[in-house]
Amino acid sequence: MPPTLFRRAALAGCLLTATLVAVPSPAVQAEPVPPVPVITEDPYAQVTPPDYKLSYAFKEAERRAAEKPDVYGPPYISYGTIVAPVTAAEAQAEAGALIALPPQMTPPEDGTGDPSNVPPPEEKESVPPEAGIAAQAPAPEEQLSAADKSARQSLAPTADAGDTWTVQPKVKLVKYSVNRLNAIKDEIVAISPGVLPGVEKVSAALIQAEQNRVIVESSDASEAFRVALATRYGADAVVVRQVPDEGFDGAQARWNDTSVGGFYGGARISTSVGSCTNAFSWRYSGYQAMITAGHCTSLNGSVSTLSEYQGSVVKDTWNNSTGTVYIDGQSTYRGDLSLIRLSGSKKSAARIYVGNSTSGSSRAVAGMWSRRPGYGDQYCTGGSTAGELCGWKVNALKINVRYSGGQYARNMTRGYKQGQCTRGGDSGGPVYTVNSAGKVVAKGVHSGGGGGGSDGWGGALDPCREYFTDVYEAYYGFPGVIATS
Repeated sequence: MPPTLFRRAALAGCLLTATLVAVPSPAVQAEPVPPVPVITEDPYAQVTPPDYKLSYAFKEAERRAAEKPDVYGPPYISYGTIVAPVTAAEAQAEAGALIALPPQMTPPEDGTGDPSNVPPPEEKESVPPEAGIAAQAPAPEEQLSAADKSARQSLAPTADAGDTWTVQPKVKLVKYSVNRLNAIKDEIVAISPGVLPGVEKVSAALIQAEQNRVIVESSDASEAFRVALATRYGADAVVVRQVPDEGFDGAQARWNDTSVGGFYGGARISTSVGSCTNAFSWRYSGYQAMITAGHCTSLNGSVSTLSEYQGSVVKDTWNNSTGTVYIDGQSTYRGDLSLIRLSGSKKSAARIYVGNSTSGSSRAVAGMWSRRPGYGDQYCTGGSTAGELCGWKVNALKINVRYSGGQYARNMTRGYKQGQCTRGGDSGGPVYTVNSAGKVVAKGVHSGGGGGGSDGWGGALDPCREYFTDVYEAYYGFPGVIATS
């Protein structure tokens, strides 16, 4: 019973007794959490890649952010200017320091995503058997471990007194650091619906550096889901981009390739997991090897072409149940990759098949791209089912994606196009451009795709989507280097 207070008062000669009940104060009502915003358009669909000087400077801005990921936000390029976000005012001077470019820089030969105006490919039978096999990476590069290459990557470029080209980053104070945004991006694709209701409809997540937030791609843009996101991460840390609930095929599977003349990239392979495509030849510590998608293989499992045994998997970045995992104690997710060591004296050539799915035509591999992928980059894919498909354009970087089997591919690149989409069996195939000499420049390894409807043909409203692992993740994750010719 609540406490009772008595008060006596005289009024008009009468004695009145009043009973007062002490009522508890009403509870303070919490302010309602505003839902995160929702968008429908792709913010990166019409972006054009920066020129080579700005690309070089941007790599240094990314290096600075990687050195202090709790202080820096993700850098980005806006109207020809590098923006270096920081979360603390005391870091502004460092972030805004001039970036010096080498005085004799020339445009790299990174090739084009339209190989129609370059020298034609060659049939494998017309290529001298030792032409691609003998061409290997320089011995010092071949001997480098993944740790050696990562350490070298972290070194700041040195500026000579003769440097005449400099870039001045624009510094911006932001709320969220690289580490915080990455943590949100990584959790969203792995958290259970029991903890975050509605997350089962999420298909992908990526950082939108320009807005200092994470884009969550989901078919569910309900207010309840957006309030749940805001409650967990903050209303300004996330935006929902509503996309169709189509699912992405992460198990996409040229025929009859043999070791005569060396195995080529772009050929059909068979593993205990299924049928896929291999990507590029690799060299490490004196071994002949090849790379493909990790979800196509199992660690220590065997790999064959449709004609003969090829070798076994010695390293991969993929768990067939959960998706991308860390490799060899590294702290960076490296997409969907597998390293195949060839058996005995078998060789692989620094060439890939091009053309349709039954083609015997091939091109030599000149090397890797001079930089990591950027928004607006155009490229080709090569698969043993769909064949060579060009005209792809990058519209998402370092994206985490949920595949239809429930696995999560982390730190991927996404592209889109109209026309023929990739098909089952194309996984693991090469992603590349072609330079003016008609040689391939490696860009990545195809992982999965979607879009295009039931006929696998993308239109303006339902374009093809393609996910690949940046070839630099193979370079920094595996020992050795791509084989070149």
